[in-house]
Amino acid sequence: MLKRIVALVIVHAIILSFLGCNSNKAQLSSNDVEIIVEEEIIVEGGEIVSDENNVNSNIIQDNQSVETPVSSEQPSTPSSQINSTESTKKEDDTINIDYEWKSHSQDYKLIAFTFDDGPKDLMGGYVNYFAEFEGAGTFFVNGRNINGEYEYNKMQNAINYGWDIGNHGDNHLVATIGGAGGSEATYDLLRADICNLSQKLESNLKTRDGAAYRILFYRPPNIKPTANTFKICAEENLAAIWLSHDALDWGNNSKEDSYNVFKQGIGKWKDGDIILCHETSQNTYEIIQEVLPDYFRAGYRFCSISELMELRGITIDQISGELKNYDNNQGMVKNIIDAAKGGK
Repeated sequence: MLKRIVALVIVHAIILSFLGCNSNKAQLSSNDVEIIVEEEIIVEGGEIVSDENNVNSNIIQDNQSVETPVSSEQPSTPSSQINSTESTKKEDDTINIDYEWKSHSQDYKLIAFTFDDGPKDLMGGYVNYFAEFEGAGTFFVNGRNINGEYEYNKMQNAINYGWDIGNHGDNHLVATIGGAGGSEATYDLLRADICNLSQKLESNLKTRDGAAYRILFYRPPNIKPTANTFKICAEENLAAIWLSHDALDWGNNSKEDSYNVFKQGIGKWKDGDIILCHETSQNTYEIIQEVLPDYFRAGYRFCSISELMELRGITIDQISGELKNYDNNQGMVKNIIDAAKGGK
């Protein structure tokens, strides 16, 4: 009996010893696995990408060396969009229109392209295209085409690239037939058409430096002035701007008519010439893209009216007011270079 009891104790001890060894081995194995997992975890952009992550996510979250993911409460604007906005602002702030030719403008013939009846959809295209040839021009706009922020933004962009914004009447009032029954527009009616638009533009536009914008130029609709036109321009210190050449991009004129005007002008248009075009003409938009390189190669450069005056030493009082530069024979204001000095 005693032998059986001793044998049972020995067997029991052996069994316990065996189980204890396996338990230690299991614990050791578990520790080994945990260490290995910690060594093999890979983190990319705050995300754990190893296969072991599913099992050991709690360990990683407790590890302070891992970057904390961005909270879902942070702004949802994509970083690319933020960068794009900052980039655009930077570009706007660093627009450079101090082209080299301006430092020796006497070596070139300067012409001032003007576009009436905007702001329309082609405005931005003209601004971009003229910039490719180191130039700008002048937009004479109508108040009836300005609906709000969209149009003012387009005009402000043009100003930032060196363009002038001029007054073409709040309602495109033709002075000679804008009155009751088709009679001449009264002084009060014409003054309201001119001054209302100037006030709108000056209240919503800035210079390239951020100062208040000043409207300097007025082009009478249909190029039909009256004595009141010049009286009001004198009172408002506006220069009434006519033209040297008509693009014939209005009425029943054909694209060929306009094309001939532009092609025949190469080498013949004088320094200081003002070219009358219409922003509403798709034909003119297409033709100018074809001929502008030819004018550039022929020694012409393109600028706004105010810059033309600056580069040629002309002051606003020399061309503003009543009949100071009015050609009674042709019924138009002469080339503004001729108002101060002879052209080339």
